[in-house]
Amino acid sequence: MAAAFIAGYLIYVIGGMPSQPAVEETAVSLSPENSGQEKKQTDKETLLVKDGFTVILPPGWQETPNFPEVLLMAVDAGEEIVNEKAREIGFRTNFSIKGDDLKKYDKEYSIEEYASSIKTALIQAISGIEFTYEDQGIINNNNAFFIECQSTQEEIDFKTLLVFIEGNDDIIWALSFNALQNSWSAYQDSFYQIAESFKN
Repeated sequence: MAAAFIAGYLIYVIGGMPSQPAVEETAVSLSPENSGQEKKQTDKETLLVKDGFTVILPPGWQETPNFPEVLLMAVDAGEEIVNEKAREIGFRTNFSIKGDDLKKYDKEYSIEEYASSIKTALIQAISGIEFTYEDQGIINNNNAFFIECQSTQEEIDFKTLLVFIEGNDDIIWALSFNALQNSWSAYQDSFYQIAESFKN
């Protein structure tokens, strides 16, 4: 089951960004009359309303082009990547959201079984992947399952948070948050806050 769906997880870690898009930069005028206004715009959270869900982006994050079947991808637009190898593959700290319709499978999956099938697929796809944390919880009245894992790919150390959320009509929402291991502590709280903001 999970093998066909695995492309939505860690694909940004494995293959970089789709078509290596440039993050749009906004010119900021330093004139006194609007300097405060520009600052307020960059410090605001952004509510994204998509077909089937909403999520809040932290200040400085931007939606970017994404891969087929990925419903949303966003990056920390202000991040400075100092890891040369990560820069070479076009990596930026990111998250993505996919939806999986469980009705297309031959059996019913609980959220725990679904998460387990994803773990199995990741073990088969990524040599040496290590799962460091798992927990169940509730996000906006929906069952959720959290998995943290780390891996080394193309000589770069990554850490990922996967969040699976039960939705309506047998939909599982899958959120994937990817960062370099050495910047994980700077992003961990933001990743969990983004996940907690998800509503369907």
